[in-house]
Amino acid sequence: MAVYPPKNNTVTIIGGGLAGSEAAFQLAEKGFNVVLYEMRPHKLTEAHQTGLMAELLCSNSLKSIDITNSNGLLKK
Repeated sequence: MAVYPPKNNTVTIIGGGLAGSEAAFQLAEKGFNVVLYEMRPHKLTEAHQTGLMAELLCSNSLKSIDITNSNGLLKK
């Protein structure tokens, strides 16, 4: 997929979770100006432990807790 820079070289990203933070980092490394919006710490949820960006949330959707597979290692 080709990346076509915006006219002013600025990219706006909504959400500072893992995907948003990684996208912002990669774009900044390529010389883009990045504006990253995140609701925390102004608005917190019960799922989050901190007000920081890129917080990994572990849930049952990640399946196994067995550390012999990637889902379990990620939870650990």
